[in-house]
Amino acid sequence: MQNLLRFLKMYNVLIVFLFLQGISINLYLNNNSFQNSLVLKKSNSVKGEIYNFSNNIFEYFHLKKINAQLLNENSKLHNLLNSQKQENQIKKKHKYLNAKIINNSIHKRDNYITIDKGEKHGIIQGMGVVCENGVLGIIHSTSKNYSMIISVLNKKSAISICLKKQNNYGSLKWNGFNYKTANIEGIPNHVEVEIGDTIITNGYSTIFPAGINIGSVKSNKKNSETGNQDIEINLFTDFNNVKYAYIVSSEESLEQLELEKLQNE
Repeated sequence: MQNLLRFLKMYNVLIVFLFLQGISINLYLNNNSFQNSLVLKKSNSVKGEIYNFSNNIFEYFHLKKINAQLLNENSKLHNLLNSQKQENQIKKKHKYLNAKIINNSIHKRDNYITIDKGEKHGIIQGMGVVCENGVLGIIHSTSKNYSMIISVLNKKSAISICLKKQNNYGSLKWNGFNYKTANIEGIPNHVEVEIGDTIITNGYSTIFPAGINIGSVKSNKKNSETGNQDIEINLFTDFNNVKYAYIVSSEESLEQLELEKLQNE
């Protein structure tokens, strides 16, 4: 407490100034975000600096706890990868770059996550992002030092999945209300789905390796109109408390993303 009071006393004017500046800049950028690539890249950089400053103040007073948490999450990720059926193939094909989450929203219709890694670290649009418990989302945009992720908690997000026990494929979509749950689309009515069944990535795309955990079935109901089941799942990732992310890359995904980037230019 004394450290906190001393810090606030020394930098009170700067903190108030940056806080007010941050509010004004954030309001402006939110009202203009995602209009075009130039504005988006600049907003990522400015927002990243603001989020990073506030996050560093927090970490100054919680360093020991955060270090312990980081070590624990690294251990969990290692165990997660070691538990996959195709462990050797995953380790050979995919690499993981760790990053710190400096901003994260969970209560909006379209939520995004900001991390402290960007273009200079080799990150490009379209890369997958995971955490120690499962999938976080996909890189949406980058600046030199920061990147913005389309969270799983985003109505625009769609991630290929499968039922772990039966290998039936579908798509992960967020319901837009609860950060703890999401929906699965595309699983036919004839497929046997039980409460508690595990949902994982299917590995069809090069974005995520196969077998990364996503969640477990909370409820399911057959829909005669669509021919597919209405499935709700509990997400394994606690989006309200996640602190660190791991960006997934592979030679195959980099080649595909670079090719798609050229086509869009």
